[in-house]
Amino acid sequence: MITLVKDPHHIFRIHGLCGLQAGIIGKGANSVDYSGGGIEVRFKEKMLIYKATGILPEHIVMLDQVHGKDIIEIIKRPETNEPFVAQADGFITTVHGVCLVIRTADCVPVFLYDADNGIVSALHSGWRGCVHNITAEGIKMFFHKGTKPASLFVLILPSIGPQAYEIGQDVASQFDGYVITKVGKQYLNMWQHIKDTALQFSIPEQNIYISNMCTFQNNTDFFSYRKGDNGRNLNFVYLS
Repeated sequence: MITLVKDPHHIFRIHGLCGLQAGIIGKGANSVDYSGGGIEVRFKEKMLIYKATGILPEHIVMLDQVHGKDIIEIIKRPETNEPFVAQADGFITTVHGVCLVIRTADCVPVFLYDADNGIVSALHSGWRGCVHNITAEGIKMFFHKGTKPASLFVLILPSIGPQAYEIGQDVASQFDGYVITKVGKQYLNMWQHIKDTALQFSIPEQNIYISNMCTFQNNTDFFSYRKGDNGRNLNFVYLS
C-alpha cells in the first residue's frame, strides 16, 4: 500500500514502493528565501534536498520547466553542481543515486516507477502539461524500455485539486469531461485527467496513487501560486 506520510521534520515521504525513495519538501520544511529570486535559490534548494536525502548536490538534478512535454534521460551521475540540466518538463533515469526534482506551486508532480526494471521518471504537469499529455509521453518511454503495464506505478502528488482550481473558458474548452461547474464557476480536475491517461495505457488502477492533497487548501503544508506564494514545493525521487 502506497502512503504519503509527514515526518518529524515536516517532509512528506512516500512509503510502500521497494527500491524507491521519494517525497516533498513543502512550505513547512522549506526555509529558502524566495524574495530575491535568481539562480542562488536553486543551490539553496539543493542543500535542503541534500539534508533530507544525503545525496550530494551535484547528483541532484533540476529542470528549467517550461510547461511543455519534453522529457530528458539522465544516463549518468552529473559531475558538476548545476542549477538545472535542461529546459524541459520531465526526467527519466535508470541511474541509482541521482535525485530527480520537480518544482511546483500548484502544478501536478507525477512520478512513474518500474520496480522490475529499475526505472524512474519525474514529470511536471500543469494544465498545459495535461494538454500536451506529458504523462502519456513518459509512459511511452517506459514501454520503449521494456516496461509492462502491470509493473508501472503512477504517483500523482500534492497539487491544486478539482475543488479549488478555478479556470476560464479558454482552458475549460480544452478539457472535455474534466471540468466541474459550481455556482457559475468552472474547476479543472487534473488528477482525474492524469489517472485516465494511465488507465488508457492499461496500467492497473491499483498501481495509480493520488495523494488527494490540494496545495491551495493545504496552504500551511504546501506552497500555492494561487494563494500568492512565490516559494516552491520540491518533489524529489530517486532509485535507492
